[in-house]
Amino acid sequence: MPELKEIYRLYYENGFSASQVAKVIDRSKAFVLDRLHEMDGPRTIQEGSKLRSSPEYSEKIRITQLGESNSFAKLTSETVLAIRDEYEIALKEGAQKTATQVALAKEYGVKRPTISDIVLYKTWKHI
Repeated sequence: MPELKEIYRLYYENGFSASQVAKVIDRSKAFVLDRLHEMDGPRTIQEGSKLRSSPEYSEKIRITQLGESNSFAKLTSETVLAIRDEYEIALKEGAQKTATQVALAKEYGVKRPTISDIVLYKTWKHI
């Protein structure tokens, strides 16, 4: 079966999770797990842990979670740029840093430390 070969290749050789394999082959995760159990069984906990602790995996996750790709992101790249612009304008006009951050936080529906991290390039560094 070609589908079984593809599941095997993605799961064991490429190190994909069962969920990732399911997305690639457009099937349910349960279907993929059933096929894996029919073959050799899914990876052991130790094998899966080893894959998730590699530097390559960490970098892959870091890249896929940048900015708007992060499932918890409340802001977009455009709003981050707007925040930075508004912050710089406010400071040039003589506004206080913390007061400006508080105002921007209310305007954009985030907390003040989030604004601080954005304007200091601690977060959203990639833009």
